[in-house]
Amino acid sequence: MPLFFVSLFTLTAISVDRLLALLLGLRYRQVATFKRVLLVVICFWALGVGFSFCGIFNHYVLPYYGSIAVTLSLVISTCCYSRIYQKLLRHQIQVQEHVHQGQENGHAPLNIARYRKTVSSALWVQFTVHVCYLPVGTLLVVMAVKGVTLSLLVVWTFTTSLALLNSSLNPVLYCWKMREVRRAVVDTIKKIFCSFSG
Repeated sequence: MPLFFVSLFTLTAISVDRLLALLLGLRYRQVATFKRVLLVVICFWALGVGFSFCGIFNHYVLPYYGSIAVTLSLVISTCCYSRIYQKLLRHQIQVQEHVHQGQENGHAPLNIARYRKTVSSALWVQFTVHVCYLPVGTLLVVMAVKGVTLSLLVVWTFTTSLALLNSSLNPVLYCWKMREVRRAVVDTIKKIFCSFSG
């Protein structure tokens, strides 16, 4: 169960990270330091483990905190990607105006095109997150309002299975949509085969 929340929190952090990278520009590397990222990851694991222990010791606590966590994560990531889309659209309009005025800058559109591809890949991952986590998030809200019943526990089994399926789909999506990840996986597999054959 901790992986359920850690995976969701990590995907939310990726959307916040992409927004910060776009908004901060060159200052991004000063804000997103290794120590801060490590602290965020440790907090995610602590929250995930904490939610799991709450669910073990008191099955009424998990629906309340879980519904808040899932809802906030989905809302935050949706807001981040909406803001990214608006910013990229505004930038595209500005670039087109500069091109029409004869002030084309060859470097900025290339960087934005690369960034847009990264965001597009992340949106595929985000779409699967919504499809996989929205049912369990909705169920957690229902459980928080109506209480835990036997029929809701049966539905809980299916919705959490769908949410956990997301963890299985993410590596496939990463390899399919992100060229750098695909290249790293292929290089790793080649090294493994070379070490066995050599």
